[in-house]
Amino acid sequence: TSEPSNTLTATAQSGLPTFSPSPSPSPSPSVSPSSGIRCKVTYAANDWGTGFTTNITINNTGTTTINGWTLAFTFAGNQKISPPGWSATWTQTGNSVTAANFDWNKTIKPGESVQIGFQGTYTGSNPTPTAFTLNGTTCS
Repeated sequence: TSEPSNTLTATAQSGLPTFSPSPSPSPSPSVSPSSGIRCKVTYAANDWGTGFTTNITINNTGTTTINGWTLAFTFAGNQKISPPGWSATWTQTGNSVTAANFDWNKTIKPGESVQIGFQGTYTGSNPTPTAFTLNGTTCS
């Protein structure tokens, strides 16, 4: 998922040449693999054996404002979140977890952060997720 593109407006003017059905070849526009988002995620769990709470900090380390976000990560163990969590809409399918912003915390300006979290359960071990993405961009 990426940020919406800017709106494009075109106005026809009289007296301009008409469109040629056979335009000369031109290079295709290149698509940027990155949305320009730069982020750092801190995952801090408070574990008590078969349950835990986790506070996650999403920091905008880039130079552009993030307007609407979805954080995604994957559990390595059998951890299960116990919605509703806080400061995000949490969902889990298998080991994949996503957190989506609320309207009041959808904007993260450069240098600012958002804190979110959830409560969860597990059996065995509770390894920390190793990779986080924000709107599809890998965070450090």
